[in-house]
Amino acid sequence: MDIRAERKNIYNIILAGVFAAYLVFNGMLLIRHELWRDEANVWLIARELSPVQLFAEIRYQGHPCLWYLLVMPLAKLGLPFQLIGVLSLAIMGTATGLFLWKAPFHIAVKSICVFSPMFTYFYACIARNYCLVALFLLLLAQNYHERNERCISYGLLLGLLVQADTIALAPAGMISLIWLWENCREALRTKCIEPLRRIIKGIWIPLVSLLLWMAQFWQVSDSPAFQISELGKGELFREVRNYSLWILERMSGRGRIFCVIYLIVMFVLLAILALKVKRLGAVWVMAASWLFEAVFSVVVYQLHLWHFISLCFVLIWTIWILETERKREKTADNISIMTTAGLEGLLLVLSICMFLQWSSREETSSLDNALHGRYSDGVYTAEFIEKNISADEVIISANVSMASTVLAYLPGYRFYFAGTGQITTYADYGKAQDSQIGFEELRAWGQENFPEKKEIYLLDTEDSCIIEKGGLKECEVLYQTRQETARGEEYTVYRIPLQADSVP
Repeated sequence: MDIRAERKNIYNIILAGVFAAYLVFNGMLLIRHELWRDEANVWLIARELSPVQLFAEIRYQGHPCLWYLLVMPLAKLGLPFQLIGVLSLAIMGTATGLFLWKAPFHIAVKSICVFSPMFTYFYACIARNYCLVALFLLLLAQNYHERNERCISYGLLLGLLVQADTIALAPAGMISLIWLWENCREALRTKCIEPLRRIIKGIWIPLVSLLLWMAQFWQVSDSPAFQISELGKGELFREVRNYSLWILERMSGRGRIFCVIYLIVMFVLLAILALKVKRLGAVWVMAASWLFEAVFSVVVYQLHLWHFISLCFVLIWTIWILETERKREKTADNISIMTTAGLEGLLLVLSICMFLQWSSREETSSLDNALHGRYSDGVYTAEFIEKNISADEVIISANVSMASTVLAYLPGYRFYFAGTGQITTYADYGKAQDSQIGFEELRAWGQENFPEKKEIYLLDTEDSCIIEKGGLKECEVLYQTRQETARGEEYTVYRIPLQADSVP
C-alpha cells in the first residue's frame, strides 16, 4: 500500500510539473501575442451591445452567443482588452488540468499532447471561442459514465457545447442522439419507462440550446462555396472526400498518403475497440464530426486550422470513452490492449506532427512567429495614438475590421468610418462597411462636419476604402508599421489638414 501511495505521489508530482510548465510556456506565448481583429471584434461587440442587441447582431458574426456573454462583463467593466487572452488561457488551463489528471491515457502521451497545438497557443493564447469546445468535450468525457445519474448536469454540458461554436453541432448532436437511443433501447429491453423519465430531465437542454442556436442564425443568407445544382452530386462527393483528407493534411503538415493511412488505421482501431466494449456510438460521433467539418467547408464556408483542432478533442473524447469503458468492464484480452495502445500511439503521432508543422516556416501562426514575430501592429498603433492624438480629435478609419484591433485598446476614443461618415466600432460585415470614398471627398466631409478643426487624422490600411489617394501623398505621415505582420494588420496614421494655415 505504501509503494502504491508513493507511486501515486510521484505520478502527481510529475503531472504538476507538466501542468506548471504548460502554464509558463503558454503564459510566455500569451505575453508575446498581439491581439488581432477577430479577438478585438468580439471585445467591441461585448462592450458596445446589450445582451438583447447581441442576439440581434450575432447572426452576422458566425459564432453563437456563449463566448460573447463570457467576455461581456470584462468589456463592460472597462477592463483592459488584454484580459480576453487571460480568459482564454484560464479556460484552456482548466481543460489541460482535467486532461492531465483525469484522462485514462499514458502519462507520456498526455505530457506530449498538452505541448502540441492541440492544447497550446491556438486555443490557449489566441482568444477565440474554440477553447470552449475543448473544455466542454473533455468535461463530457469525464462525466460520461455518470450521464444517467446526473442527467441535468450532463444535458447542461451538451447545451453549452452547442453554444460554443457551430462546428460543435455535430459532436453535441451525435452524443445527444446516442444518449437518447441508449435509454430508449434500455426502456424497450426492460419494458420499463424509468430510463425515459430519467433522460428527459437532461435531454431537453441540448434540444432547447439547438433551438436557441437556430434563432440566432435565422434567415442568415450566404453564398455556398459549392453550387450543387451547377456542379452535381458526384463532384460534391469528390470535394468532400478531398476536404476530409485536407483537414488532416492541414493539421499534420503530412502528405496525402500519410493522411489516408492514418485515417484508415484510426477508424479501424476505433471500430475494433468500440465493438469489444459495445460502444460503437462513440465512433459515430468521431466520424460524423469529421464529415460535418468537411461538408461544411465545401458547401457553406471554408473552415480553418482553428476549426480542425476541435476534431482532436472529439478524438480524445472518443478514445477516452472507449478506454474507460474497457477498464470498467475489465476487458483485458490482447486485441483490446493492443488496440488501446495503438489509439494512444496515433494520438501521440498526431501531436508530434502538429508540433512539427507549427514549427515550420510555412505556418503563418508558427512557433517562431509566436515567440519572435509580430501577429498584429494594432497594439503599437494604439499606443502611438494614445500618446500623440487626443481623444477629442477626429480620427477616421479606412477599414472597420482592421481598425477594430486598434480601437479595442482605446476605450476613450471613437473612430469615424470614412466610407459612411458614421461613428463605427465593430465590424458587422454589412454592405455599408464596404463603402468607398475619394480622398478629396473625405477632406470635404471633414471641412463640412468639423469646421472648427484644423486637421483630422486617418488610420489607413492596405485594404482601404479610400480611393483616388493622390492627395493623401501630400499629407504628413505620423506613424507607419515598419514590419510585416502575420495577420496583415499594418497601419499608417496620417494628419490631413482641413484649413490652409494647418498645412505643414
